[in-house]
Amino acid sequence: MIETIDQALNEGDLRKAEVLIARHLRSESLPSETRAQILLRRAQTRLLGERPDDALEELQTVLAIQPGLAKQPAVKMLLGDIYFSRFMLAEFGFADRANTNMALQYYNDVFESHPHFEKIGWLHYQRGRIYLSEDRVDEAIEEFGNGLNYSNRPPTLHAYCYERLGFIHLFEKRDPQTAMTYFDKATHLYPSGNNAGWIVQLHILRSRALKELDNYEAALAAASQALNSIDPTAADYRRTLTEAHLAVGEVLALIPDREAEAIEHLVHFLQNSKRPLGVDVTWSRVYETLGDLSLKLERYEQAIESYQFSLQFNPYHPWEVNIHYQIARCYYRMRAYERVINAIDRMKEAAERESQVISDYRVYNVLANAYFGLEQYQQAAIAYRKALELAPPGASNLQKIKTYLRFSEELALN
Repeated sequence: MIETIDQALNEGDLRKAEVLIARHLRSESLPSETRAQILLRRAQTRLLGERPDDALEELQTVLAIQPGLAKQPAVKMLLGDIYFSRFMLAEFGFADRANTNMALQYYNDVFESHPHFEKIGWLHYQRGRIYLSEDRVDEAIEEFGNGLNYSNRPPTLHAYCYERLGFIHLFEKRDPQTAMTYFDKATHLYPSGNNAGWIVQLHILRSRALKELDNYEAALAAASQALNSIDPTAADYRRTLTEAHLAVGEVLALIPDREAEAIEHLVHFLQNSKRPLGVDVTWSRVYETLGDLSLKLERYEQAIESYQFSLQFNPYHPWEVNIHYQIARCYYRMRAYERVINAIDRMKEAAERESQVISDYRVYNVLANAYFGLEQYQQAAIAYRKALELAPPGASNLQKIKTYLRFSEELALN
């Protein structure tokens, strides 16, 4: 009875485990000890299904039936995993550090009371994840290294430790080459047939590391591998699918002549992700990329809309000034000259708020061209002079600016 449930859990088949558990619990003749053990497995199943609150409720029922189980290291570990999962799965802004404190309390209790526990390596890994969430990077590295020194229980443990070490070297140490070394070890060690969602995330991380190394074709291959590794029956199918599309789209955006494909994947990410309620840097970045891609493809209305959404999702965008300039360029290509002037006015306002100086001569050249197109020659001449003042000696269109300055000055006198 218990063995069949454990087998399903070891295989990651949560649906089968739930069915077996429900079937066995229907028996009214179950001894209390057996019922407690089955409920303990249901708590594990709920935790693996990313339902930590339900898992905690199940475990509390178990301990009400058999209080003595609370002293077992496996139960303490499960409690620690549940509390840490509550922290990790909380909505943005609602994560409670009390949960990580409780998790550490249970893990540390096992270290002190059961130093030879068979899954002590897992506790090192989990403690490392908590330290990483608290920006205690060096302590996290030590814990993941410790996890590698113990037996590979569960069989994913060493792969998980190498993945986290790669993550740290990619995002904290800014060392993508070392990160790739760890990611490759994690890929090699991860047991086949296990959670496809995790391997998808690993391939996405590999793609980002390769992108940092400017190896775009390899980065695209890794991102595509992530997309092709997704299990449509998995509980996290939709989330992993959208993240994989984002990874593919971001790499394609860096490869010449792949703009239309990149747009397709990025739009898939937006259409199938939960729309943020407020500021979201990822959505802002995606829309900015869509704007750049649409501009290259001469889809100016789509580019403008994307740039505006980029600012909407990040009103504190560090490149707000440049985005207004890109919007102005789109309007200029559409010959909407008054809107060009309005966009550059907003650009100037943003620059003033950020105490920035607009030193790119091309901004004033576009502004001057817009005024010229509206036959406002005096304003055009002022902008052309400013463009000439800022233009470097080798500017490609320097002579053209001088010519149009002369035209503007002559026409302004008529």
